[in-house]
Amino acid sequence: MGIPVVEQERCTGCRECSSVCEPNAIEIVNEKAIIDYNRCYGDTEICRACIEICPQGAIFEMD
Repeated sequence: MGIPVVEQERCTGCRECSSVCEPNAIEIVNEKAIIDYNRCYGDTEICRACIEICPQGAIFEMD
């Protein structure tokens, strides 16, 4: 299991990802999602909420 990564060029800043992020690890800055990896469950727990909800497909999992 990897960590979620935001492809900034595809991100529209819609806030869908931040609304489903349980540890509140995603902030929208200048209309782009930024992930705080110190808060993100990432590869320690099974959580793909932000990846699954992104309507632009801008968040993907990286090993």
